[in-house]
Amino acid sequence: MRRLALSAIFLFILGLTYPAFAQSQPFLLKPANAIATKTHLILTVPLANKTKLDQTASEIAARFGVTLTAEWPLKSIAVHCFVVEANQQADMDSLIARMQADKQIRTVQRMQDFKTLESRYSDPLFPIQTALTQINAVAAQRYSTGSGVRVAVVDSAIDASHPDLLGRLTPAKDFVGVGQTIVAEDHGTAIAGIIAADVANATGIVGVAPTAELTSLRACWQAPNEQGECNSFSLARALNFALLNDFDVINLSLGGPPDPLLEELIQSAIEKNIVVVAAWGEDGVATFPASVSGVIAAGGPTKASIPAPSVDVISTAPHNDYRYVSGSSVAAAHVSGILALLLALHPDLPTETLAHALHASVRQRNGDPMIDACAVLHSEAKDTVSCK
Repeated sequence: MRRLALSAIFLFILGLTYPAFAQSQPFLLKPANAIATKTHLILTVPLANKTKLDQTASEIAARFGVTLTAEWPLKSIAVHCFVVEANQQADMDSLIARMQADKQIRTVQRMQDFKTLESRYSDPLFPIQTALTQINAVAAQRYSTGSGVRVAVVDSAIDASHPDLLGRLTPAKDFVGVGQTIVAEDHGTAIAGIIAADVANATGIVGVAPTAELTSLRACWQAPNEQGECNSFSLARALNFALLNDFDVINLSLGGPPDPLLEELIQSAIEKNIVVVAAWGEDGVATFPASVSGVIAAGGPTKASIPAPSVDVISTAPHNDYRYVSGSSVAAAHVSGILALLLALHPDLPTETLAHALHASVRQRNGDPMIDACAVLHSEAKDTVSCK
């Protein structure tokens, strides 16, 4: 895998520097969907041993009159994350200001809420995948199907038992529940199908990169027929895992308000040459994290974003089903799949080169701009890839 040697050295040094984290330690956790309230703050302190962290947490709680709700080491940026709850009457702006001035606290911010970006439709499924035709994926798949590329899907839970996803995913990680929760949710399952649905099972649909390796990093939760929800804590833990485990692509088909901690993690991923793809948003303006410099934005109306299919796309649904999905979340999934095709051929390309290849491969299709997957491959392998 790319960057494997550097990651191994980093983790070895981290283990020497912070011996308490060299082995598994008990940390206070609470389901993420139980802490997304207006009275919670998320703060970081320098990474230290468990005893020191416990003392720091107690001192902060006593000094500011807050209650520790959850915690987790974010080893990828060498900090420990605390989620604390203030009382209902607290002046949150004043509390944040006092915490920002505190020498023990590195960063402090409000707990932010995020949404998976999808416009839901009840239309019947179409018998063909027009999206693959729109992006010229079949021509691209003559040269690459994404083999060996690892894609982290930070989203709601993927149904790993779906016949089009069976055997396509590594073991999932759940950053919403406490412990491993076995669930299957609409949004994550649809995004996974678009990126990498099985090509060899003669069932259902074909993904853009059907042999790429997917991992479900569940950071969002979703009630049936409802939009998915996430928060700063669950997303931070998922991104931390993705950084520490050296994924090639991180797909973020979600959006919300600017978040300093998440931006720090995303920038750290970009610095490690991990490609971060995010959904543009649904209001014509880039939402966070698509707005972050270095992130590849998908599905937006401007030339800063990569145009990809985002309306009436058939994909996988929980419980062996299929459904019709729309939204910039869908566009991001297509772009992540195309990047997997390219990285399978050229695993060491930097993010800047990948972004340039995407922007240079936008073509007019039926009068509208659309990414051409085969042209993306051709841009980096002109002598071996023909899109005719």
